[in-house]
Amino acid sequence: MNTEHHTGLEKRHPALDAAGVRPLARTLAGATTLQIMPALNDEPAVRAALHISGALLRAGARSLIASGGGPLVSEFHALGGEWIPFANAHVNRWNLGRAANALEEITIAERIDIIHALSAGGAASAQAVRERRPLRMMTSLPDALAKRTWFDNRSLEALAHGERIIVHSAFMAAPIIEQYDMPRDRIVVIPHSIDTVKFDPATVHPEHTAGIRDAWRVRAGERVFLAPGRIGPGSGHIALVDAVRVLLNGGLRGAIFVIPRDDEGDPKQIRSVAERAAAQGVDGLFRFSNPPADMLTLRCAADIIVVPAIEPPTDGRIVAEAQALARPVIASANGILPENLLASPRTANESRTGWLVRPGDPVSLARAIGAALTLEETVLRAHGVRARRFAEATFSPQSVAAATLAVYTSILGGG
Repeated sequence: MNTEHHTGLEKRHPALDAAGVRPLARTLAGATTLQIMPALNDEPAVRAALHISGALLRAGARSLIASGGGPLVSEFHALGGEWIPFANAHVNRWNLGRAANALEEITIAERIDIIHALSAGGAASAQAVRERRPLRMMTSLPDALAKRTWFDNRSLEALAHGERIIVHSAFMAAPIIEQYDMPRDRIVVIPHSIDTVKFDPATVHPEHTAGIRDAWRVRAGERVFLAPGRIGPGSGHIALVDAVRVLLNGGLRGAIFVIPRDDEGDPKQIRSVAERAAAQGVDGLFRFSNPPADMLTLRCAADIIVVPAIEPPTDGRIVAEAQALARPVIASANGILPENLLASPRTANESRTGWLVRPGDPVSLARAIGAALTLEETVLRAHGVRARRFAEATFSPQSVAAATLAVYTSILGGG
C-alpha cells in the first residue's frame, strides 16, 4: 500500500465534516481496525498480530497495521490486510507531534474505528489523537519494563489510557500496573500464543521416542521425568537432585530423571548438577546425555516435564509447550508459571494438568514427583489429554486471537 491517499482527505471522504467526525462502528462487521507496532519483523509478537488480523478479517472487519517495515509485510498483504508505513518505535518528545499528526491523517483517511496500540510510542501518538477527535483505543503492555527516560515513562503511561489493557501475564504486568495506577477493571489477561500444531504429540513418531528412551536406558515400566531449560543457580536443577535423594530415602522405584544439555548452557553449571547427583548417591537415576533428536521429540520421550525454577521465570512458554505435547507438568509456584497450568488450589484435583510446588523446596518437589509416580498409567494419560485440551483452549493462536477479538467487540459495543 502506498501513502498517497493520506492527503486530500476532503476529496476522499466528502461526507466528513470539517473536524472529520463521523459515527464510529459498533460491531466488528464493517469496522476498520488499526494495530500499531514497531515493525513487521518475523517474531512471535508480530505473528500473533497477524493471527489477530486474520480473525478480524474473518469477522468482517477491515484490518490495517501501521508500523515500520519488515519481512512480514508481504505476508500480511497476502492475508488480506493493509499495511501503512508509520514510524513509532522511537517516538520521543521531539517527534511526538509529527507522529500524532501522521496518525491523525491515517485515522481520518482510513476511517479508523478502533486502534490497538502494541507499543508505547504508538499509544502516545494515539492518545494525542484522541484528545482531538473521537477514537476508541485498546493497548497491550510490554512483558517487562526496560530502562526508561522521563519520556519513556510518559509513553508507557499512555498505555494506561486504553479502554481495555491486554497483559500477557498478571505477574509480569503487576509492576507496570502498580506504577502507572492502571484501573484493574480494564485489565484483560491473554497469554502469549504457542504453535499448537507444531507442538502436537501426534506429529512425533513413536519409534523415535522409543529410540531416545533406549539411549537413556529406560526399562519397561519406568517413568521419565524431564527437566528442560538452561541450567543455572536459579533453575532449580540442584533442588531436583535433592528431591530425588528424599525420594530414594523413601524407597523410590521406577523413575528416571533427565536433564538435557543446553548447547548455550554453562558447562560448569551442568557439571555442578552432575557432581551434586554423585554426592547424593543418585547419579544412577539421572541422565545428562542428549540423543540425536530435536527438543520436541526429546520432550515427547518423557512422561512428565519438571520445571523446578527458584528464580521467578518471566516466560511460561516451556510449561505451555509441555502441555500442548500432552505432558503433565510439575512446576514451581513461581513467577508466571502458576498462570500457565491447572493445579491445586486453582483447580480441583480431577481437573488438573499438573502440580505446583514451593520454589527451592526439595521436599515439596519430592511429594509432587511421588504423587505422579503413584498414578496408574490410564490416569496419567488422562492428565496428558487434559493438558493438551487446556493448551489448545488457552495458548493456540486461534484461541488467543478469539480472546483478543472479544476485547475489540466489547469496546466497539461500549461495554
